[in-house]
Amino acid sequence: MALKTPLDGFDNELWLLTHPDLRKVGRIRACMDFLSSAIDQKKHLLAGEF
Repeated sequence: MALKTPLDGFDNELWLLTHPDLRKVGRIRACMDFLSSAIDQKKHLLAGEF
């Protein structure tokens, strides 16, 4: 099954957000760093490229 091309006017931004008070908490920072790295490594799949 192939993905269709994105609709015009839709961009593919993905934001990882956290509450400002939690931004520097070690376990939250570790989770955000892990997710950021994992998403960056698989960004071609998220863009529909195989």
